[in-house]
Amino acid sequence: MNTPRYAKGSGQPPVHLASINSTDSTTGYLMFAGAAAGERKITFTSHAERVRLLNELMLARVPFAVGGMCPGPADEVALLIASAALAGPYLELSWTGPQQWVVRQMTNSADQWQLEPDVSEIANTSFDPVSLTSFVGNADTPAR
Repeated sequence: MNTPRYAKGSGQPPVHLASINSTDSTTGYLMFAGAAAGERKITFTSHAERVRLLNELMLARVPFAVGGMCPGPADEVALLIASAALAGPYLELSWTGPQQWVVRQMTNSADQWQLEPDVSEIANTSFDPVSLTSFVGNADTPAR
């Protein structure tokens, strides 16, 4: 595999999965944030559906936010990869300061990254979370 890449940015980050919220042991919603998405929720009704949505996001090159005081989507994806429920590289979005962020390609062998000057070379900066509705048939209105 090629050396994984990373890109630095400032201001609004690209559309990313900001959180995975559980209603109960199997249902909940994915919360997206970022410049083009605002905030948008996509619900899931089972663990299998949540894993399928996360896989679609990995394939679509959508970054997953890291956690702070609690696990974030990037942490959950890493656990699902470790348990073989998901496979492959994914994108991690982390903040380095106020309005400063980094998107990194995460792989099994990532110990160093190559700087990419344009985040759109790594992440899908035009991703629309509503496109996932074809996989779940359910998108909530933008969060308030």
